[in-house]
This record gives sequence, structure tokens and C-alpha cells, in this order.
Amino acid sequence: MRDELTELLEAAIYKEIASQAFYIAGQNKTQDSGAKALMKELAEEELKHSQLLKNLKQRGFEKQEWHQEKVPNLMISEYLTGGDTLEGAGVQETLLFAMKREQQAIEFYSKMMGVMRDEAAKRLCQRLVHEELKHKLKLETLYDDMLAYGEE
Repeated sequence: MRDELTELLEAAIYKEIASQAFYIAGQNKTQDSGAKALMKELAEEELKHSQLLKNLKQRGFEKQEWHQEKVPNLMISEYLTGGDTLEGAGVQETLLFAMKREQQAIEFYSKMMGVMRDEAAKRLCQRLVHEELKHKLKLETLYDDMLAYGEE
């Protein structure tokens, strides 16, 4: 059963590294300086996430304690279309793209929680869902603030 937890951590690390690479590559797909800066910041966040997961893998997840606060879901990405590519994206499209990637991660870890047999792996899935919800909330709040500020 410990193998299940290790495989989950390795998959999560891979997903974070792939997202980081995607945002780094995306910086070359747009001329929008704001979008480039946002993608650079997103890539740095993904690097931090992968490092955190690597540390969990080295130290052991079972020893980790965390407090799970309620994270609101603004559900902005669920109602908007677009955000399918970073090609020529501006800041708004980049935010939408990132929100949708976070939503995909939430769905992935939620499904994984249902198939895991190991309790530690299930707890890790729950924590990863929680972390992705926090990332999505940050992006959705930024998106909402940007639109509210832009309309004034």
C-alpha cells in the first residue's frame, strides 16, 4: 500500500513540473508583457509546489499535519469559455487558462481519492484538492478584481 502513496506523490510532482514547463513555454507564445509576467509568476508557483511535494516524499507524508480550512469556490472558470491556449494570450486569457488547469487538477485528485485504497494516499489526495482549490481561488479573485477594476 505504501507504493500507492509513492506513486501518487510522483504523479503530483510530475504534474507540477509539467505545469511549470507549460507556463515557461507560454511566455514565448505572447507579446503581452502582463501575460508574460503572470506566466512567469505561475511557473514560479508551480516550482514551489513541486518542491513542497518532493519534501513530503522525502520526509514522509504520514508525519505531516495540516489544518483544512473551508476554501470558497467562485466557480468563475466553470462558467466561462475560452482559455484553451496560451498562444497570443493576454492577461485575462492567461488567468482563464490557469483557472481551468487548476480545476482540472481538482477533478483529477478528487477522482484519485475515490480509487486509492491506502488511507494516507486518500489524505494526500484530499490535501492536494484543498491546495488546488486555494490556487484556483487566488486566480479567480485576481480575475474578478481585474474585471471589476477595468470596468470603473
